[in-house]
Amino acid sequence: MDTKKVIAAALTSTSLMDLFSEAVSKVKGSNYNEAQILGELLNRITPLNKKQAQAAGWAGHYAVGVGFAAVYAAYLKETRRKPMLLNGVIYGALSGLEGAAIWRATFKAHPNPPGVDLKNYYRQLVLAHVVFGVAAAATLRKMGK
Repeated sequence: MDTKKVIAAALTSTSLMDLFSEAVSKVKGSNYNEAQILGELLNRITPLNKKQAQAAGWAGHYAVGVGFAAVYAAYLKETRRKPMLLNGVIYGALSGLEGAAIWRATFKAHPNPPGVDLKNYYRQLVLAHVVFGVAAAATLRKMGK
């Protein structure tokens, strides 16, 4: 696995996912930005101040993006498939469902979660991960995966 390609795919994909989440947030009038919500969750249970918690939320979100991109790249390598629109959409949808399950468990376990419209958040999250998967496929393809 080429680490530079995985990191490039992760940075591009996570950034585009965040832009999508921000756009949905603006349209819906709710905060669906994963990194910001993660920062708020951290701020409520750690000694970090708001600024530190937000920085940790963003760092954590991008770190998870690296993990998701690495899994996708490993899948492509193992199956000897090329990164394509269809497998990017499928991987994104599957990772979105996994992400929704993780977020659900996180909100459930958190002693003081922020008020987030969870039903719409999870819908948005799956679609945001489809954006991630398509962007990861496009980035890996462009880089000659």
